Amino acid sequence: MSEAGVCERCAGEEVRQVCRGCGAEETNYLAGRCARCVVRERLDELTRSGDPAAVAALKDYLDALAENPKPYTVLRWMGKCQSYETLVELTTGALALTHEALDGVDRGQSTIFLRAALVRHGVLSERHHQSAALATFINREVLRVPDDGPDRLTLRTFATWKVQHELARSERQGLTKRTSHLYARTKIRIAADLLVWLAEHGMTLGDLRQEHLDYWLAEGSSQRARIRIFILWAARRGIAQHLTAPAPTTRQHVDPLHPHERLRLIRRLIDDESLDLSDRVAGCLLLLFAQPISRLVLLTKDDVQDRHGQLFISLGREPLLLPEPLDALVRRLRERQSGPASTGVKLDSRWLFPGLRLDTAVHENVMGRRLKRLGITSRASRNAAALQLAKTLPAAIIADLLGVHEATAEDWTQLAGGDWARYAAAR
Repeated sequence: MSEAGVCERCAGEEVRQVCRGCGAEETNYLAGRCARCVVRERLDELTRSGDPAAVAALKDYLDALAENPKPYTVLRWMGKCQSYETLVELTTGALALTHEALDGVDRGQSTIFLRAALVRHGVLSERHHQSAALATFINREVLRVPDDGPDRLTLRTFATWKVQHELARSERQGLTKRTSHLYARTKIRIAADLLVWLAEHGMTLGDLRQEHLDYWLAEGSSQRARIRIFILWAARRGIAQHLTAPAPTTRQHVDPLHPHERLRLIRRLIDDESLDLSDRVAGCLLLLFAQPISRLVLLTKDDVQDRHGQLFISLGREPLLLPEPLDALVRRLRERQSGPASTGVKLDSRWLFPGLRLDTAVHENVMGRRLKRLGITSRASRNAAALQLAKTLPAAIIADLLGVHEATAEDWTQLAGGDWARYAAAR
């Protein structure tokens, strides 16, 4: 190319390189062939030596690799990334094309990215990632407990039928946060810590007394207060005695953002086109509707619906009508596509706030840092929005529209001093 967008032939210059495979006038990569032709040749070799059933199942993903607009990136991936080794094993049939088989592959983050791409192209079905990942963690924690007593089975029962079951149910209902998986792991790990400590002292869970529990809590970190859930569960089933464990301490109070500062931030997010569109929408949802960052980053495009020219968003059980001009910003964000995916197709991510990986939303810590640079701190902003909402809506409506617990909405109402007699009259 002699000029941007003009080939050598059209510019009247001598054609220096032509691909022997496709005739493209561009820099050759290997043996007189361009990078795209080399990618296709390597994929053809892979499919010819592969298992026919596996090749057929992987067709959409392999086709996307062949059509990647950045073939040099694909070639570097083939030469350096361990996930290409996994792809070879899948194509040849050495590795079953299932989520369970990929769970057993020990190649770090590369397997996570490959799994996401396979799901994106329909090769693998989607699954609830948090509860599925928890299963591997449960197996590892259970093995920490000696197997010469009943406590190992107790831990597995608690982890599977209490913690994992509740996490899976929350995933099905769309109520999980990014931290839900970490919280579930903490509950299981703390329970395993207690059972290991009991085994080291020649006891089982049935031998646990209040003085033992108090000593164990006192000698460890504040995280051990999470044991309360396990103790209550075991006591209800007659596995342990009814003991007292303190509830985890709550976070310290943060004063709400000043109303004038809140309005200033909202106006800037609405009007300033120089800001990133994702940050503008996320900030408005936080400042107007008291949405925690951990939940708003998990919104999908399906949570935004057009109804007779009006735009609604599902934050709770009932869809919420978005006011102007916020509805225009949300509509633009929903219609915006992400950049080219690593497999070569335009990624129309299902997430309203997509992350770098094909199957994930942006991480809440990343979004939190981006909003903080705009002067939006999560807890102070949420407190201000919650109090304002509680002054204008009853607790039951807030709970339905914003997805908060009714008890939480009642607390907001009491703090705001709402009078719902006049609301009923207005209705």
